Amino acid sequence: MWCTAIVAFIGIVGVLSLGHAEEPSTNQTTMPLDSFDTDQPGSFPGKWAVRGDEAIAKAMYSVVEENGNRFLRAHADKQDVQIGISRTFKPKQFPALRWRWRVKQLPTGADERAKETNDSAAGVYVVFDSTVMPRAIKYVWSSSLPVGTRITSPVYWRARVVVLQSGAARLGEWQQEVINYYQDYKDFFGEEPGEVVGIAVLTDSDGTKSIAEADYDDFSLLTAGAAEDARAKGTGVQRAPALVGGP
Repeated sequence: MWCTAIVAFIGIVGVLSLGHAEEPSTNQTTMPLDSFDTDQPGSFPGKWAVRGDEAIAKAMYSVVEENGNRFLRAHADKQDVQIGISRTFKPKQFPALRWRWRVKQLPTGADERAKETNDSAAGVYVVFDSTVMPRAIKYVWSSSLPVGTRITSPVYWRARVVVLQSGAARLGEWQQEVINYYQDYKDFFGEEPGEVVGIAVLTDSDGTKSIAEADYDDFSLLTAGAAEDARAKGTGVQRAPALVGGP
């Protein structure tokens, strides 16, 4: 399970690297990545790439419409396929990432600290630096680990994991996240990040041989000022105080 996860992870970065560098205007505070509004319900999202079994990915991920809003739904039945969207940019320009997600079913017995149980109901990756041996930060909605947990991935030594949401207390409810991945990178790796080459999502349940289901929507990059505005409005930048199992 974890060997294929590493291969898929590195492989998708190769796909992401085909994207072009963004040239935002100097007064731009938000860079939209995808809201899925132009995708047809039932389709695979047009801006996203898959590395691995395309048929499985297209069965797992599809655009859904609910009350006039379109979003990405992920349903994993003992499955593990990652998809990603390409953007290349300098982290200092847009150091924060905002999105919404909603978990509908948690993978039973999942625990991101161990290879054998490394499943997450929902995960969002920010991918940095290299198409050969990239670094990444994965933000997860965990079945069992407490919010604020920060660990080194058990499946890939150059990836770090941050728990933003945990358990079933908010199951079925949309939650908005605003994370300062730029600062998180410096905290984890002790240096300035290189270019970001894209983001990816993963809902998986292959290790626990269970089912996981989650929805994702409204991905956008924010300047530091826009992130502070989000914090002031109650959608604060998620930062954890402690590092467990560090680099």
